Amino acid sequence: MHCFIFFNTWEEGEKAMKCPHCDYDNPDESRFCSQCGTKFGPPEDISEVPTITRQTSSEDFTPGSTFAERYQIIEEVGQGGMGTVYKALDTTINEKVALKLIKPEIASNKHTIERFQNELKYARKVSHKNVCRMYHLSKENDFHYIVMEYIPGENLKSMI
Repeated sequence: MHCFIFFNTWEEGEKAMKCPHCDYDNPDESRFCSQCGTKFGPPEDISEVPTITRQTSSEDFTPGSTFAERYQIIEEVGQGGMGTVYKALDTTINEKVALKLIKPEIASNKHTIERFQNELKYARKVSHKNVCRMYHLSKENDFHYIVMEYIPGENLKSMI
């Protein structure tokens, strides 16, 4: 979690950091709030990540619905920090795949999409029974998505 840092006047014109959690004024060089211990992080350049409002509901990804005119949703497999994964039928080749819809707030950062592109490029060069194959990275109706090999079975979280 990143905290935003606000600068206030400290003694005799020195800068101070106001803690976003408890509103305590801290010396400029502080890495943690002296009052509550909140860690200060560098302010992010929020101009790089635009706010996106979507009109798409979760009903659009219900079993039987079709995404990108190709992938018929079978069921939701799971949700995580990067997005939601569905088991889907690739109707073009009649094969089950894993379809990961990347969260809009993650996909809106062009550097993140570039990282996914690099990951796909390198993942295609790996062939191993313990490595899931990645097939495709694309965008449809403002949704970035990744198509991967669908491997039936228990997920890692439940195994642990």
